[in-house]
Amino acid sequence: MLPVTTNWIPTLQNLGIPLNSDPAGGQTSGAFIATSAINPTNWTRSYSRVAYIDPLPPRDNLHILPKATVTKILFDSNFTATGVQFGRVKGGPVTTINVRKEVILAAGAIGSPNILMQSGIGPKDVLTAANVDVKLDLPGVGNHLQDHIVSVVTPIGAHIFTLPLRVLLLPTRPPRIR
Repeated sequence: MLPVTTNWIPTLQNLGIPLNSDPAGGQTSGAFIATSAINPTNWTRSYSRVAYIDPLPPRDNLHILPKATVTKILFDSNFTATGVQFGRVKGGPVTTINVRKEVILAAGAIGSPNILMQSGIGPKDVLTAANVDVKLDLPGVGNHLQDHIVSVVTPIGAHIFTLPLRVLLLPTRPPRIR
């Protein structure tokens, strides 16, 4: 979880709002983090594997590597992706896979910029400070991510207030593999 998410419930508790450990149990008052990745068809948690991989028939050109974290995309001098490096353990050996056609970067709003910056694409000052070789100075990478945190406060009485908060996350260096 992001630090801002991890701190959300303790922050609300410090404001005197009690923890609700079972918001799906019928009582919706109190501090909790609502799930926002529910499949409305069958009310199960939806995530990339069940949404995009499980429905596929077996394919010879699809290999899923569990517990593998991409550490870098490799590029040639024309910025064409030529391979991917990944690791299975932080600080452990790195494996390189060369590609013939393309690399699809689909690691989400946090993971994709992370991989790009570890690959040397991003703001030059951030990459240099993190000792990453700069392949392309692209200042927008890793910036302007907004998380939409909402707290609904319902006092006793007739008024309901919604307090939307926007948190701008600006990395000071490329995130590391955990």
